[in-house]
Order: sequence, then C-alpha cells, then structure tokens
Amino acid sequence: MIELRHLHAVIAIAEERNLTRAAERLGIQQPPLTRLLKGVEQELGVQLFERHAKGMRLTSAGRSMLKGAYDVIARMDETVEDVRRIVRGETGELSIGFTNSALCHPSLPDMLGQFRETWPDVGLTLTEGNSSQLLGGLREDTVDVAFVRTSIPDVSDVVVELIVEEPMVVAVPRTHRLAKDAPASGLKLTDLENEDFILYQSQYNNGLYKTIVDACLGAGFTPRVHQKGPQLLAALNLVAGGLGISLVPQSMQQHHAEQVVYIPLSSRTALTAPLYLVFRSVRMTGAKLYFIHQARRIRQTYVDGRSDQPRLPVGQCLNGHAAGNGAR
Repeated sequence: MIELRHLHAVIAIAEERNLTRAAERLGIQQPPLTRLLKGVEQELGVQLFERHAKGMRLTSAGRSMLKGAYDVIARMDETVEDVRRIVRGETGELSIGFTNSALCHPSLPDMLGQFRETWPDVGLTLTEGNSSQLLGGLREDTVDVAFVRTSIPDVSDVVVELIVEEPMVVAVPRTHRLAKDAPASGLKLTDLENEDFILYQSQYNNGLYKTIVDACLGAGFTPRVHQKGPQLLAALNLVAGGLGISLVPQSMQQHHAEQVVYIPLSSRTALTAPLYLVFRSVRMTGAKLYFIHQARRIRQTYVDGRSDQPRLPVGQCLNGHAAGNGAR
C-alpha cells in the first residue's frame, strides 16, 4: 500500500536528483531510502527512476507519479490547515440562539455585521426559540451562544452574563384612552391598576412576567392578567388587537407602530428588562471568544451611556421576520 512517506520519498528524490541528498532531507540514511523506493516500484510494478552518472532521473511513469504525489500532498496540507482553522475558529459554523424579543434588540444587527467582517469564513446560523429550548441547544452543542430575556437556573458549565438592562414601556392600543391622554412625565404603575394586562410567562419564575407582577404588587395592586402569551411578540399582537395593555422592553417599540402606542414609565418607576448572554465554557474557538467579546462591548456601551447602535427598520427583527411572527 502506498503511504504518505512513499510520496514524500518520491518527491525528495525527484527534486534532489540524488539519493544521498534526498535521504538527508528526509532525515534518514540512504539504505532505508533505497529500500523504500524499491518497495514503491515493486508495489506499482513500474520503474520510477533511472540511475545515471549525474544522479537520479525520472522515467515517464515516475513523472506521472510525481505529479500525483504533489497533488495528494497539497490536498493533505489543505485538509490539515482547514482542520486547524476550524479549531482556531477561523472557519466552520457559529450557531447563535435568540429568544423572540432578543432578536429585535437594536444592538445585535450591527454586532453580527462586525463579526461577519472580522470572520468572513465562519458561517452564522441563527436559531430562534424560548429560553428552555436554547438551553437544551447549548447542552446538546447545537447552539454555541444565546441571547435570552430570562436568567436561566444555575447549570454546570453554563455561563450567564447580563448584557443590557433597558427601560420598559407601556404598550396600549392606539384607541386606548391612555394613548390620547398620557402624562408628559410618564405613567406610574398605579395608573394601570384597572387595566387588563396581557403578559408573557416564561418556564422559569424569575422572568419578565414575575418582574412585572412584583412591581405591581409593590405599587399596591395585583395586576388583572387578562391574557397570557408565550412570547413578547405574541403579547403585542394581542395589544394591537385591542385586548389589553402590556409592559415590554423599550426596544420593542418598532412593532405594530400603527396599532400600538408606547408610553414611557415615570422616572420613579424603575422597571427594566434584562438581556442575557448565555454560553457553555467548552469549545471556546477564536470565533466564539470574539463573539462573546463583542457582546460584552454592548454592555460597556450602555454602561458608559454611549448607546449609538442603529435602529432596525420599523416592523423588522434581526432575522428579517415581520413583526408578530412566532419562532421558527
């Protein structure tokens, strides 16, 4: 069987045209190289080299063998380099998970664009799902990093980092009385005491649903939850249909702009919506590390008060879905 060491031997002899120099180049003695060459010629049943006074000269069969050896070695080198680039994170795939509302945060499209410029040979795959689904994807290694609105429970080797806390706003149907007569200083939670709430409940108890309910309880009333949606966009669909009001992250204001009015809360109402980055501390390729670094820069931008991220076109999310579409 012809092996790579045989091909390297043929190349060395052909290029050096001398068995002694070829052996030195390969780091072996001349007798083993001579036996190696004879073994190749016997395996193929042809003579690859002719010996003459000035050294070794390729036969016609040898020239064909040399060309094939170059091709095989080149493909092998390319394969090895491709594997190394994948390990370094310079090629391959990076799967990024998003919850439905996280897709619409205005910082993320710019971040993905910068990543594409820096790592052009890394394919990006966007996966949409709820927090539970994305956590499962992380565990199964089908998702590399994820953006979620709900902090997940403590899980071994899963890292959860807070990236952004953005203000929440009140979403009301355009025909609602508050849309026509909202105070300039913003709404207080007590202004919503008699309203029908449309909320979105996570699998976990520490999500935005609990944040909103606890805030209302702190304001002295229990919110009258008229409808529950599985996702933020589903809740906004119901608000647009006039079924009630909701509290949503400020970045969601682009949705249903013709049917929904978004009213700020008063400065004394400290109600915010978190955005978390979640990833496992395994398979930390260069591309994955760079992406995590980019996400952390979003946090620093907001901490420093320099949020100059571009706004998305009205009615569009990061994946190009029209507002109101559910998860794929």
